[in-house]
Amino acid sequence: MRRLAKQTRDDAYASTRDYQELHQVQSVRVCPAANWNNRLIFTNGPAADTAFGTLVAFGAYIAAETPLELTARLSRGKVSEDGVFDLSADFTRVGFALSADGQGPISLELSWTGGDALDVWGLDIGPAAIPDGVTHEEILEAGRSIAPETYYLDHAIALNADLESSTASAIAEEGSLLHLKKCSYCGRLLPVNMSKLGSLAFHKHNAKRTRHQNECRSCKKWRINDNFNPSRTVDQLHESSVITRERKIFLRESSILQEIKKRTGEGLKSQVWDRFDRRCFSCKRSISLSQVQLDHTRPLAYLWPIDEHATCLCAECNNNKKDRFPVDFYSDSQLRELSQICGLPYGELVQKRVNMEQLEKITDDIIKYAITWEPRTFFSVARKVQELHPEIKLSEQLQRLSPKIYEDLLDRAAAVRMMEEQ
Repeated sequence: MRRLAKQTRDDAYASTRDYQELHQVQSVRVCPAANWNNRLIFTNGPAADTAFGTLVAFGAYIAAETPLELTARLSRGKVSEDGVFDLSADFTRVGFALSADGQGPISLELSWTGGDALDVWGLDIGPAAIPDGVTHEEILEAGRSIAPETYYLDHAIALNADLESSTASAIAEEGSLLHLKKCSYCGRLLPVNMSKLGSLAFHKHNAKRTRHQNECRSCKKWRINDNFNPSRTVDQLHESSVITRERKIFLRESSILQEIKKRTGEGLKSQVWDRFDRRCFSCKRSISLSQVQLDHTRPLAYLWPIDEHATCLCAECNNNKKDRFPVDFYSDSQLRELSQICGLPYGELVQKRVNMEQLEKITDDIIKYAITWEPRTFFSVARKVQELHPEIKLSEQLQRLSPKIYEDLLDRAAAVRMMEEQ
């Protein structure tokens, strides 16, 4: 079993800055044909019998002409496991790990119904590489939300596994285009979808040149997050918590939660947990009440407060969803199921909207919020609003109303950045 070398933040950022560049590539297209019956079989070549350790994995990024179900069977020797994935016209992250003792060849079989072609990028199978200090169980658990990146396979080419000769004729055409970006930590070239930010190997980050974070999802979890790297400073952890806290205060979330408990006699967390059958809605895993994380359903980042329409998620899935709208995170069938459970109409779940009632509160008293909020909160809200409403430019509105307060806001933002960089 491979292990990743331990790497520090200074090591990573001393490297060349090509992680800020995008590289356009073309996937391969798998075309349906009668002689192979929508079935592909891959092996990991002549080294497949080597004793790799007990954890093997596969991963790929796949799109389908129309929505369909893909079944993947990963095998090592006589041990196998199946996984099912919902595909759409956008590239979807697929993969999982298999724990199997001893030696034996590793193979992967993909199958699906219907006559649809698939576009495939970065398909690889082999031993999972394990970050220092991380257990097999943690890797298997992480695979629920950050597969395939968490297995540290090679996704820099379209097919990185041998296709069995009986199905080799399936690869017949050039597929759709996508972009690769280099992770600043592990150095892998991994895919991003520039028309659906944050949906593939990197979380989105609108302030970055690539519109994505510098680190892949896996390195963000294993090498940066404070539960794995307790040496992170308070300042490094501060920004997102400040923005979240001030948004919640503005939306009066504490009062909303108190009102719900007073009216119903039970806390919102318990109610939502029961409503979702005590399972994470996204991965369907049973979770305890202490493991529940209430997701706003409609993102807090776009000024939607917590309420009775919240979604029950586990920590991994909640971290993966972040500030995405439901339509950007769930499949259509999941959206319809979510509508039935949380009570929001399906038509509402497929929309991407700012809460205009709350936005009006800001625009009616913008000087007050520019003075009382920390600068990062003001500019974060302004970016999110302009993302969906290009005509609403809160920064320009503030500058017109009070150039002095606008300049003070910029100065305060610069002072925070200087302090955190020291």
